[in-house]
Amino acid sequence: MPKTINKKAFRIHVLVWSLFIIWETIITNLLFDMSVPVVSYLVHYGITVVLFYFQSGTVLPWIGKKNMQWLWIPLFCIAFLLMYILAHWIGEIFLTHLLGEPIKPLYGMTWQSFLRNGYRGIFFMGFSTGYYYLYSFMAQRRHAQELETQRLLAIIQQQQTQRELDLLQNAFLKAQINPHFLFNILNYIHFQSMKSAPQISEAVTRLASVMRFAFDIEHAGERVKLGEELAQVEDITYLYALKKNNGTLQLDYELAVCNLYLIPLVLLTLAENCFKHGDLSETDARMELLLEDGQLKISTWNRIAGQKATISTLTGLQNLAKRLQTAYGDAHNFDHGPDGIGGFNVTLRLALPQALQSAGAAATSIGTAGLP
Repeated sequence: MPKTINKKAFRIHVLVWSLFIIWETIITNLLFDMSVPVVSYLVHYGITVVLFYFQSGTVLPWIGKKNMQWLWIPLFCIAFLLMYILAHWIGEIFLTHLLGEPIKPLYGMTWQSFLRNGYRGIFFMGFSTGYYYLYSFMAQRRHAQELETQRLLAIIQQQQTQRELDLLQNAFLKAQINPHFLFNILNYIHFQSMKSAPQISEAVTRLASVMRFAFDIEHAGERVKLGEELAQVEDITYLYALKKNNGTLQLDYELAVCNLYLIPLVLLTLAENCFKHGDLSETDARMELLLEDGQLKISTWNRIAGQKATISTLTGLQNLAKRLQTAYGDAHNFDHGPDGIGGFNVTLRLALPQALQSAGAAATSIGTAGLP
């Protein structure tokens, strides 16, 4: 029971009691043709109301905290009935002296009045008990709803915090080296080797393009165009082929996917996984980007390198899976694992409406064409 009742609840209580008293008074006068002073109604109903709230607001909560309730409940019922009868008898004594009426034997206490007050005591005790348990049930239900709301808010807050931590971590990694310094050095190497070693000059140009892309996505929003990242995949494929001189990554995609948007570094992570953990000496790795069944499908395949397969922790794919879950939730499906015949498959399926979202500033084109 509340220690304080708000104004709305107070008005409801007053209204219910008023209707009950009016209804009972009318019925009593019609059936028994009884007419008593108004003050008599005020005294007896006042006693009843006080005992009603005393039971529901004080006694029953107190009993609820006690052990051996099976013993306390019958004792309380007996005590409450005797209290109800005694209170109304005292009320009759007060009214007799207040109204100057003749004093009856025992101030009107008879077996009939005793039983009548006992019956009404049971009646109001039942109503008071029902009111207490109904209010307790509603209070527990409100409390459960508040706890559930707090739990959901905590989950949302945790997800937002994790997202902010991911963004801060990415920003920290990008800020460890001044990009302008690196680009100036690469620019110098590019021009110095343009005539004497054109292959090295081309390699430097492509490396600078990949690095610029990695640095610029910090300012490009939460989504980038697939066409722009595909260009970076082609650049690192060129650099890998220049280094290894055997095997490559076969890139196959529909032109329509170039205008779709995705969180950054997905394609680069998948390509790097093929180069780092794959055996491209005899069979090329493959990357495909297709539109099918209202979804964007991105898949890669590479032959598993014999020794690396036993030591690889797939950290890059695990981190990518966490980023995808944070960004797309149930709107995506990400699977990876051996195909059973010596190869390794990675498949990402994303609902097309999600791939069409540019996330605000992501529509800004990222410059990757040249050196600084």
